[in-house]
Amino acid sequence: MEAAIVKSFTHGSRGGNGAGVVILNEHITDEKKQEIASKVGLSETAFIVKKNENEFDVSFFTPVCEVDLCGHATIAAFYYLGKIGQIKGNNEIKTVYQNTKAGRLKIEVTFEKEEIDYVLMQQSEPCIYDELKEQVKQIADSLSIDEASIGLNNYEISPTIVSTGLKDILVPVKSRKILNNITANYRLIEDISYENDVVGYHVYTIDEGHVYARNFAPKVGIDEECATGTSNGALGSLLYIKGLISGQTEVIQGESMNEKSLIYVKVNRKKDMLDAYVGGKAFIERYMEV
Repeated sequence: MEAAIVKSFTHGSRGGNGAGVVILNEHITDEKKQEIASKVGLSETAFIVKKNENEFDVSFFTPVCEVDLCGHATIAAFYYLGKIGQIKGNNEIKTVYQNTKAGRLKIEVTFEKEEIDYVLMQQSEPCIYDELKEQVKQIADSLSIDEASIGLNNYEISPTIVSTGLKDILVPVKSRKILNNITANYRLIEDISYENDVVGYHVYTIDEGHVYARNFAPKVGIDEECATGTSNGALGSLLYIKGLISGQTEVIQGESMNEKSLIYVKVNRKKDMLDAYVGGKAFIERYMEV
């Protein structure tokens, strides 16, 4: 069996977050998927079974456990399906669907002529939970920064739990310098993540109109990753609700890891619901036997 290693959310032709992609002819056991994901060794591996021309069953495994949804592995999976011709288009946006543990979600695959250009994935309906005002000092300690560094300049906002498929604590910090100089205490982050029933932290700032982020999820075996789809979907939803973005933005992640990545975020309101998408470009890095 073969796994494609695909970089998602690339910035130009560089950076991006690697994911494994495995195409299956039929479903295999979760134990076998876990074994393969551990061998691939990346933060997530996507396993795909094609149901028909427009519908795919997709599951996601980290090296240590299954997760309901993964943004960068979704982008990797559907870019790869477009690249190998299992999804076809010609100067159009092709709509397909993935069935995941987070629900049935729409994917928009954009083609330039007959070549895949980029992928947008619909998120689960955004849910904004508690603000963690009482835990600001604890969160700051886990990032080795001062409590006064938490927040955004000229705007009142606290660490907040948000989900578009996976629950994260979205942690604002006051500058790009603070963000890039964070020294994470993974044990404390893991403890706080268990205490709040979240996957991890998505730490962000807004600098001269640009959004920058870092993501820490030691609870699921990922100390830090350079591009995170679902977390940025949650972030875009929160910033939209707070009036800090108008509906579309780009998030730069991975800068401190020398793996600068670019994530497109689109949020709009449909009646009383938010509809959130994240996406980006990708490329196939290599293949490996699993």
